[in-house]
Amino acid sequence: MFFVAGLAELQRPPFDAPLADAELVMGPLTEYGGMRFAMFLLAEYAGIVVLAALTAVLFLGGWVGPWSDQLGWAWTLVKIVAVSFLVIWARVAYPRLREDQVNALAWKVLVPVALAQITLTTVLVVW
Repeated sequence: MFFVAGLAELQRPPFDAPLADAELVMGPLTEYGGMRFAMFLLAEYAGIVVLAALTAVLFLGGWVGPWSDQLGWAWTLVKIVAVSFLVIWARVAYPRLREDQVNALAWKVLVPVALAQITLTTVLVVW
């Protein structure tokens, strides 16, 4: 849920509906040239690294590796690179979703899964 929501927040494919209608080059970013355009792309990739870092720390164990805890920073970096690769790979692996498909995915899949997770967590904490 966190990873899919992060992809949607970054407006990366398959969730890039705001850029899809103006497909000419980079949509609304065509007005920018040179360094301004580079800053927009840098901000997009910085968002990917932030999503990967949060995913690695919150859900993949952060600095915990299979062998030694002395190289914790290296394991965290490996996990961040792996999750960043997954985010970039998702761009080419999955087709762009239309707005009705995004709404159907959100309401028919993501909301029930989120409610099931909340219910399961509540039952486990109370029990």
